[in-house]
Amino acid sequence: MTSKFYDRIRTRKTEGEIQEDFNKELEKHFGVQVYRDNNCDGLLIKDNLKMLIEYKYDELMKNSIARAKVLIQVIFYLKEFEKKGEILPNVIFIGDINEVFVLQADCLLKYLKKEEIDWNYTHSNAWQKYPYFVKEISEDIEINPYIFDINDCFDFKDVVKEIEKQCKATQYLVNITEQNIDRIFADFEKNIINDSQATSYERVSAFIGCIINRNEFYQHPNNNNLLITPSKNISIKGNAFKAFFSHFQNIYSPQEKEIFTAIADRLILDTKRRMSGEYFTPTIFAKYANTMLDTALGKNWKEDYLVWDCCWGTGNLTRDYKYSDLYVSTLLQEELDCGALYNQEAVAKFQFDFLNDEINNLFSCKFPKSLFKSLQNKKPIVFFINPPYGTSCNGGANSEHKKDCANTKTNKEMKAENYGECTQNMYSQFLYKIIKIKEQFNLNSIYIGLFSPTLFLTGNSWSKFRKKFLSTFQFVKAIQFRGGHFPNVTDDWGIGFTIWKSGETSNKNYFKYTLVDNINETITEIGEKTVYNLDGKQGANAWAREPIKHLKTFDSPQISSAVKIKQMGRGKLIKNAIGYFASNSNNIDMNATYVSIFSGTSSRANGYSINEGNYSRCITLFAARKLITKNWINSKDEYMIPNINHHNWVGFLDDCVIFSLFNNASQQSSLRNIEYKDKKYDIENQFFFMSKEKIQELANKNNFTYTYNDAKVSENRFVYKKLQNLKLSQEAQSVLNKAVELTEKSFEYRDMFNQEHPEYQIMNWDCGWYQIKQLLSIYFKDDLKEFNALYKILSDKMRPMVYELGFLKD
Repeated sequence: MTSKFYDRIRTRKTEGEIQEDFNKELEKHFGVQVYRDNNCDGLLIKDNLKMLIEYKYDELMKNSIARAKVLIQVIFYLKEFEKKGEILPNVIFIGDINEVFVLQADCLLKYLKKEEIDWNYTHSNAWQKYPYFVKEISEDIEINPYIFDINDCFDFKDVVKEIEKQCKATQYLVNITEQNIDRIFADFEKNIINDSQATSYERVSAFIGCIINRNEFYQHPNNNNLLITPSKNISIKGNAFKAFFSHFQNIYSPQEKEIFTAIADRLILDTKRRMSGEYFTPTIFAKYANTMLDTALGKNWKEDYLVWDCCWGTGNLTRDYKYSDLYVSTLLQEELDCGALYNQEAVAKFQFDFLNDEINNLFSCKFPKSLFKSLQNKKPIVFFINPPYGTSCNGGANSEHKKDCANTKTNKEMKAENYGECTQNMYSQFLYKIIKIKEQFNLNSIYIGLFSPTLFLTGNSWSKFRKKFLSTFQFVKAIQFRGGHFPNVTDDWGIGFTIWKSGETSNKNYFKYTLVDNINETITEIGEKTVYNLDGKQGANAWAREPIKHLKTFDSPQISSAVKIKQMGRGKLIKNAIGYFASNSNNIDMNATYVSIFSGTSSRANGYSINEGNYSRCITLFAARKLITKNWINSKDEYMIPNINHHNWVGFLDDCVIFSLFNNASQQSSLRNIEYKDKKYDIENQFFFMSKEKIQELANKNNFTYTYNDAKVSENRFVYKKLQNLKLSQEAQSVLNKAVELTEKSFEYRDMFNQEHPEYQIMNWDCGWYQIKQLLSIYFKDDLKEFNALYKILSDKMRPMVYELGFLKD
């Protein structure tokens, strides 16, 4: 009886068909899925097994030369894992139509240290570039796997046994190298350090110490969350610490330790810079930026132009290239000291505070005379920069480091010219200073290569500055990529690299960006994106606010969340307001955290009152914002005035009435007898969706006298009245019906819930969904899941309309 696997595979005609057959068998035997990673054909991970898989079609695997060619490709894959600081596979699986073999990965790891290899070369053709490598591996006596013939006697279970035999419980540790140390340290800072007071020196010292000196850097024996170091103890995430350092090699040569010590200074400075809103540029993106400049300026631009990186730091942008007329300056002398080995060909490397120091005469003790003369002589110049992105008002764990970073001389000059809030942003100041240099020296041939967020081309607060910048510089080309490629930057934040030249930008509202991503250490184009602003147009926030814009506001209880009152806050209400729409900024960036609806004013402000006149505008904009999730591509997209004449507008509006009642950010609530600034207040929930008569009926049935009387002296609420005249979609009606059903079903439990949680004031007749939901989450969890499923169906139906109606540009 022949093997079933053999019967199938012998008919296959392509490598892809072979791959499918093998993967099915592997997945069946190991119970986990084979997936792609780092360009290899497959990766299978289960328990202590991490198996790299490569497939071929009709190669002679018993021939040592043919086998060596395949293994060189595998070694290149292993290098990809190492470069990323990931755990290396410990088993290698090679499958072919005629043979299959398995071997431990450790016999290949020594080849990862070859310094003469160009590890960026095409993996599948590497054996052709390095024929001596083929010979070396073919003659390696440690590489001598058993070759299984796939014939009529073949049994895949024998291969599985061989995989299990080759798999050991120990993991293969990743070598930390000069190439991957930045990435690994960024992970250490993000996932291990739990001490916001730790300085940049202490963070880097702890990291390097844990690598090369475990005797003096170790976890406290009785407290896993404390790292003992020679200088001070640092709070860490103990379990994460153990898992983290179990991945990495901790035995290094004296020369390697010396390299790590030298790199430490650079890591310290890079950490300091990030705390000030500065982010060092990953090498792969610095190289791509250089390539873009090659295209825009010609391949000889490094020889033809004066190049000035005026926020050089430790040289991430320029240190891998040579320039004939290079000037680099930075804020701190210690940064220049750390980068002493980089760009030694530079005409001048000098300490210079670009935002405070003057470029005013030939005899400045700080400013190089040769650079001053070049500016006077109007030599073509390229400003190649990745300036800080921070503002003086940034929050977060490192906000204390950013507090005064934007308070510069340039900031004062910009304020004097009334450039508004954008003056607080560091990179706006760098661009402004470049404009001033252009004007001061009457330069007519300037290029700017700029890493920055895209906000300067989209944000409303940048409009006046943008008018000046776009009349001075012409847009050439741009890319955008996910911010997560920069250490300590979130993945849902986009970073751009733009190229500008002297002149005026013709289209000042729309800018075409190419979207790119780092896929397997290669910058790859993945799409296009139009970055836009609303200069000269009204945004959606202004549109929603317009009907109540000139109405007088007054102080009222400050609500921080649906049932919490603060005695201090910035929000104000108009007379006869039915609620408050917290709608911070006008772009997608703030959708998740700073967009809510309250029955009273929000203590954070950054919004406006809701009354009958602007109710429809507020709830449609609320839906348009909460329906769209921020990502690195869309985060700075501005909301526009929708097309209210669209044939689907009325249906969308009616759906929004329901959507706005039951979203997680729907903070509408009913509050009684609350104290605010020594006075007592009642807050009515004008967003309640049931009649007072129905609530009285339920209260009477359950003998809830307080609730009965509370409804008796009240009027039916604004939204309930509105619902009587709407023709809801099936999806919206299902949500409303379920909400009513659950309100009625849970009513008898209100008194019991109130005894345990009086803070939710659940006995008020017009409770908001926020309050009702707290009761449901305890006593009716499954019902609440059903409700959430219906709400998701409604949301999914509505989401495309945000673009169709013109709230956002697709």
